[in-house]
Amino acid sequence: MVGKLRRLKAVVCAIVSVVCSLLGAQSEFAPADSKRLDNLFKTKGSALFKQVIQQPEKYRYQIIYSQIDRDRKGLPLIKTHYYHFDKSRYFYPASLVKFPASLLALQKLTTLKSLGVEPETPVVFDSAWHCQTRSGRDESQISGWPSLDAFVKKMMLVSDNESYNRTYEFLGYDYIADNLTLKGYNDTRIIQRFEFSCDTLSAYITNPVSFFQGADTLYHQASLTALKRLKNPYGDVYMGSRYFDALGNLYPFPRSFLFNNYLPADELHRMLLSFYLPEAVPEKMRWDMDAGYAGLLKKYMGMWPRESRNPSYDYADNYKKYLLIGSGNKLPDSSDIRIFNVVGRAFGLLADCAYIVDFKNNVEFCVTAVVYCNEEDVLNSDRYQYVSVGLPFLTELGQLLYREELQREKRYPYSNSGLKELYAK
Repeated sequence: MVGKLRRLKAVVCAIVSVVCSLLGAQSEFAPADSKRLDNLFKTKGSALFKQVIQQPEKYRYQIIYSQIDRDRKGLPLIKTHYYHFDKSRYFYPASLVKFPASLLALQKLTTLKSLGVEPETPVVFDSAWHCQTRSGRDESQISGWPSLDAFVKKMMLVSDNESYNRTYEFLGYDYIADNLTLKGYNDTRIIQRFEFSCDTLSAYITNPVSFFQGADTLYHQASLTALKRLKNPYGDVYMGSRYFDALGNLYPFPRSFLFNNYLPADELHRMLLSFYLPEAVPEKMRWDMDAGYAGLLKKYMGMWPRESRNPSYDYADNYKKYLLIGSGNKLPDSSDIRIFNVVGRAFGLLADCAYIVDFKNNVEFCVTAVVYCNEEDVLNSDRYQYVSVGLPFLTELGQLLYREELQREKRYPYSNSGLKELYAK
């Protein structure tokens, strides 16, 4: 009898699967497109915006947008919309990985607080193996030495690769993998430094690290050798139809990204929500870090480069702010907007993941977007359409969503005390 029931269940499941396929049901990798976004994009977008939207295979865009409402207690109520999102369609995340790297670094640093280690504590890196380098002084810092605070700040403000490499070395390959899995980010892979002249093996062994104060070593971490060997969860994934290598040699076939970083848009989006709106996610998915450390990361993600000291940066406000103002547009005079974001840019691909807040007009929403601006589909050619297509598209996307949010009625006002105060003079 049990055997007959099992066979019957298998037949029913097979029939359901076929019916769903015939009806065009979406898989877990590609949820159904939001009708709200489809209507917005096709009725209110510019000619250029519609040109991109109408060619998803060419521009390979993916968009995730979260509307945020509040209950009477101020707790967030989130509704997320997807548009041409497909988790199995690989895109190289580039600097997007600096956000989870920063989250994990501040989480790990929290465990060292009892030893006297703080974000501003000086840190040095030794070399113990192939493709490792020693760190030196950092005269842009008050202490004259680098620190985790400086690494996070440089990653968020100017997307500094050296700061990411040092943060990766502090974390170690296995720590990153284990803690991402614990938080439920099962497909994310952060498995490489940005040292493209080094082989894959160099990512498994990380430098000795020491935090110190004066003549005292507060914490020493020996060189770590990874026990895990991860690759892309979807197998051997590719980008481009052709590609140039670092020496300028052209290969007439797609480039494999099997052992490169992978950060799917939905998991990146959830990381953002869990950080800025932790009440909206299960407790196990929240980041275990000191509240003051979290405040530092939030501040750096929303800071304009001109506000930075130690180091100072002479960049326009739209630098690394692709949504809303990436093409040089100014924010509305009637607004008080902060864009808390991280961006990626490589191989003709532009990406932005942002929590956008207008403190004055009761607006808050999250958006993660990716667009491919590489008409020749040749990687490392440096002939990309970032300025003519990518930035205008992302800028207009942010503006369309912002205008929708301005008009959307909300029963209870925005409630996220503390963010605006991060920038108080």
